[in-house]
Amino acid sequence: MNCFKTSRPTVGAMILSVSMLSSCSHDHDHGHGEPREGVSKEPGTTITNRITLPPGAVNNLGITFASVTRGKVGSWLSVPGELYVPDTHRWKLRAPAGGRIVSVIAKWEKVTAGEVIAEILSPELRHAQQGLIEAMSRSEIARENAQRAAAREHQGTIQRKFVLELQSASFKRFNDLKKLNENTNSFGAREVLAAQREFTEATQAAMDSSIKSDKLRENVFEKELLSKQAQLKIDESIEALALLSGRTLEELMEVKDGNEVWKTIESIEIRAPAPGTIVDVFATQGENLDKNQPLALILDSGELRFRGWIPEGDLPRLKNDAPVRVALPGGIPPVSTTLLGPRPIADSATRRVQVEAQLPNPGQELPQGLSATAQVLVKESAGEEVLVPLSCIVSDGLEKIVFRRDPEKANVVIRTPVELGLSGGGFVEVIAGLLANDTVVDQGKHQLKQTGKGKAPKGGHFHADGTWHLKDE
Repeated sequence: MNCFKTSRPTVGAMILSVSMLSSCSHDHDHGHGEPREGVSKEPGTTITNRITLPPGAVNNLGITFASVTRGKVGSWLSVPGELYVPDTHRWKLRAPAGGRIVSVIAKWEKVTAGEVIAEILSPELRHAQQGLIEAMSRSEIARENAQRAAAREHQGTIQRKFVLELQSASFKRFNDLKKLNENTNSFGAREVLAAQREFTEATQAAMDSSIKSDKLRENVFEKELLSKQAQLKIDESIEALALLSGRTLEELMEVKDGNEVWKTIESIEIRAPAPGTIVDVFATQGENLDKNQPLALILDSGELRFRGWIPEGDLPRLKNDAPVRVALPGGIPPVSTTLLGPRPIADSATRRVQVEAQLPNPGQELPQGLSATAQVLVKESAGEEVLVPLSCIVSDGLEKIVFRRDPEKANVVIRTPVELGLSGGGFVEVIAGLLANDTVVDQGKHQLKQTGKGKAPKGGHFHADGTWHLKDE
């Protein structure tokens, strides 16, 4: 829209300016005889729908112009509401343990993710550190026990191998003697029986060794399980300490001056989970806090939501992802977005349904709680049409008119009847009377109408060239 506007004129200036408006003379004289009643009969007078706008009249009347465009016209539902920060972008920080506050950030401070908001001296931190020390001690003992069990199991494996080899040798000797005695009778039964006894003893020793080896293996399994459980307890203790202290695992395990950091920290740090602004502080330095007591509220207004209410009767007209234009106060440019959809539950008292739309706010310039009005598209034309702002239309009885700027004479406007169609979103479809890229009067149109200039006298009409003709001509 191309427009210009001066300061609002006084009543006297407006009257003077209106009196200055004059009809343009026209070169065409079609000789249609005397005009009917109401038409001036003065010699040299030409009836025209063209109005000259002297520069003084434009300034004093505050006349502005708007462009005729092409686009889709739709029906829009107006929804009053407000802007707010969704729950996913607000954080209420609480004390993870009881203790005394040694430092706390000021209200309205902007913070980054991970920045320290407050520090607390707490005995629970000492208890957590001591618990980690004890867990590490138990883990070391369990690890040593598992190592000793593994060593015994290894020694048992060696012994079992020796016993199995002895059993195999005794069986071979017994079997060889038995065969030899059967074939040659060179050995007596005594030698065979002795060999058999050795084999039997070796077999029993092998069975005992197998049982012992199984017990040693089970013992190793139990000791290794205990060692793993002890290590798991260490991991849990470190994670609990990290959560309590406000440090990361990497920070806690870092070594400084020969010691792990977790052994040397003295305070609990409360850190910002995301970038935002401290909009409220609930504690002061030196104050003693209980566990879970609120400390501060952080809002990230980089993403806002529009929240409004509609009558339940309008619910069938809404579609998810419908285009939305959010109008804001104070001259802030409107924001185009889409509808997130209505809430599935209506308010039982008001019989209204809440609707929402997401608004990007990267510069965090829009504050929470700002009033706004959303225009939600509920119906749209199939194709692009000639559109003009509704504010440019003037009703003159039953006739709708605009004051179209002469494309060849910037200081001349033409009183033009128009046929209108669908309207919505501040625009109306023009079926006849205007073309795309025409320019029409916006502010000041009513003053032009009141002059009576450019209006066809009773009983006649204007042609496209601006000449007036009797009704039947």
